[in-house]
Amino acid sequence: MQVIRKHLAQKGLFNPFLFNRFSTQQDITSVPGDKPPAIEDSIHGKYAGVLFSSASSNKSLNKVAEDMKYFNQLYKESEVFKSFLNNVSLKRNQQRDIISALGKTNFNPATNNLLETLIENKRLDSLPKIAEKYMDYYRILNKQESITIISAQELTAAEKQKVEQGLKKGNANVQFTVVYQVDPAILGGLQMYSGNNFLDCSLLSRVNKLKTEIAKISF
Repeated sequence: MQVIRKHLAQKGLFNPFLFNRFSTQQDITSVPGDKPPAIEDSIHGKYAGVLFSSASSNKSLNKVAEDMKYFNQLYKESEVFKSFLNNVSLKRNQQRDIISALGKTNFNPATNNLLETLIENKRLDSLPKIAEKYMDYYRILNKQESITIISAQELTAAEKQKVEQGLKKGNANVQFTVVYQVDPAILGGLQMYSGNNFLDCSLLSRVNKLKTEIAKISF
């Protein structure tokens, strides 16, 4: 545990606000009825729903969104933090010590209640998915959409502009956050991820489809 804490400190990851905060059209603090905009019947969906209701009742939806974005990015960028969350051998007090070292006093009370509940229920490894689901709920409220575009090679500025214009067409009130990635394995075309949705317009998918059709033909 001391090794984990030391490594995190060296990486400068104890400050929970090192990362960019949400780029929002407006800060939403609460909603009527304090209910999330969607319901997902999964472990992380239920926890995210309870967190949303708690944050809304305390008029802190936006503050908790900042906390969830922090944990989401920390999980993606730190192998040490990922290892910590997935280490089921740690005792509850050890988990509390490490979470506190991240800057507990800077987190919203609703976030701290969630962390304590996850530690008590031995579900701290679910934190990344809970954070992502909460962020999805908040994006829906704020008419935001996070899109990942994958291409076989780096898109030019003009091509990226066309992609973003296509996204905005018919969705004028939605604020898109687009992340571009390169994967030569798709051969050509584009793949698009948005939450749990996936659109595959890659050359690889067409080649695979053709291979499947050919395999059905008996000679």
